[in-house]
Amino acid sequence: MLELDDVHVFYGTIRALDGVSLRVELGELVALIGSNGAGKSTTLKAISGLLRPASGAIRLEGRDISRDSTDRIVDLGISHCPEGRRIFGRLTVRENLVVGGIQRPAAQVNQDIDMVGEMFPRLRDRLKQAGGTLSGGEQQMLAIARALMSRPRLLLLDEPSLGLAPLMVEHIFEIIADLKRQGLTILLVEQNVHHALDIADRAYVLETGRVGLEGPAAELRHDPRVEHSYLGQ
Repeated sequence: MLELDDVHVFYGTIRALDGVSLRVELGELVALIGSNGAGKSTTLKAISGLLRPASGAIRLEGRDISRDSTDRIVDLGISHCPEGRRIFGRLTVRENLVVGGIQRPAAQVNQDIDMVGEMFPRLRDRLKQAGGTLSGGEQQMLAIARALMSRPRLLLLDEPSLGLAPLMVEHIFEIIADLKRQGLTILLVEQNVHHALDIADRAYVLETGRVGLEGPAAELRHDPRVEHSYLGQ
């Protein structure tokens, strides 16, 4: 479904991605792990059109999207849930959801607000509440729900457990696992390597802008290099 082929990205003169190649098959949950500054968030931004690759190709179902606008990429079925949630604090929960579906007909948006309300009962009960007044975990739910409002075929999730209490982390990962069971294709960037490898089909390990390791998540979970560097074992 998604393929990155030798992608290079720069911030000015600083090379952030140095020939990254990876793939995500239809229906898979693929984890992208690595230390801070390895290029994980940069990879997602390049896929969603927030950054332009200097070279290389990003293909969605064989079509090169590396020069497409972010709006076009959303239309093609990719939705990006960014690190730090980035909800609109002064807007209500409902208004945040409407923004997520802004490119879709109003009738469908209203239907999908009901749909995500079933998925996230806490949000359904707070539709008129300002997003900024929600707890951290509720804001993360809202960020995911907002990303789902475009009806994506591929969801990019960037650090969904960051800064959350342990019980809320468990709940967020239950939600992600349920989305996968429903057939959604997911590329997950996550600092919590234990949880990421537990629910992923496959994983890539980024090291200073390059793919250092890749393989089935269950195998990487017990790879001595991953255990030592990222799992603290």
